[in-house]
Amino acid sequence: MGSIQSQGSALVIYEDVVRQPCLLPDVGIDESLLNYSGPGSNAVLKAFSTEMLNTVPGYTRTVGSVFGPLTSVPNAVGLGALVISMLIEIAIKSSTQNVDTYGLLRRVFGEEKASSVRDTMSEYLKRHRVYIDNDKRLRGEIRRLEKQLSNHLAVLRNSLLHDGQMSSRGLKIWVNGAAFHVQMLIHEARLDIKAGKPSSDYDVNVIKAAIDLYLLYLDPLLEEHMTYEINTNMFKYRSVSSTAHNSSICHMQNIEIKNCSRDVDSHPSSCAEPEVMIAFMDIVYSNYEPIKGLKSYFLNIKNNLNSQIHEKGSFPVPSAAG
Repeated sequence: MGSIQSQGSALVIYEDVVRQPCLLPDVGIDESLLNYSGPGSNAVLKAFSTEMLNTVPGYTRTVGSVFGPLTSVPNAVGLGALVISMLIEIAIKSSTQNVDTYGLLRRVFGEEKASSVRDTMSEYLKRHRVYIDNDKRLRGEIRRLEKQLSNHLAVLRNSLLHDGQMSSRGLKIWVNGAAFHVQMLIHEARLDIKAGKPSSDYDVNVIKAAIDLYLLYLDPLLEEHMTYEINTNMFKYRSVSSTAHNSSICHMQNIEIKNCSRDVDSHPSSCAEPEVMIAFMDIVYSNYEPIKGLKSYFLNIKNNLNSQIHEKGSFPVPSAAG
């Protein structure tokens, strides 16, 4: 009976807290990676460019300064489309603000500066921009940096699982780094095909093997993170007298995020019950889409791998396209 009561209280809390996501674990895949990882990424990029054209003054001039003499940017699908969108984004923002960091990196890494995963992803973005119209050099950079990123992700995973370094930020970095690494492998395969190298089962199997490993690692990482959330004081509960409700109110606060708290109507004793916290986290990890969707992200890529590898598309630079 106690367990049923705990689950009931936890569900009430979850349904309230989901309206204020800062109280929930921020370990999901970044929206930009989600947008450009699936089929139709070229259309997503062109729609983004059209929106900027219609809303940002001087957009054509800004974009023209980014891509120089290019009238059309090649390989504008998947990771290529993501990089182009990020170049456009930072060019627009830097024209009005002192911004020199890609939004993806800011959102994923926050204030975390000492990160080998960040350094490698940042280096790749720089190299992709330099060799954006030189497939041979870009292929070489992908080969070099994807191996480097894979090694850094392995070190980070071991640190999170075995060295007591688990944190929401650390898991978010690993998850997004893994997603970025898979996109690097897919983009390398695209460039290989474009260069005349026939697509082989070997190439596809290598990417599938990487995805399978990341799926395998997700379970223990999420289990460890759930334990971390339960055992830390990240979420604080306290009973507050409520004359209006003649009951207690559960006060939740994420101490890692400024001004993130909420009073939640709950069973009078639930704030003091550890099993409610366990039941609450179980509901979060089973139902909260940014967490529940992690496996689906990698599975969807695996199931559509061939079509993504063969996806083609270019990006007409607006200033030249008129």
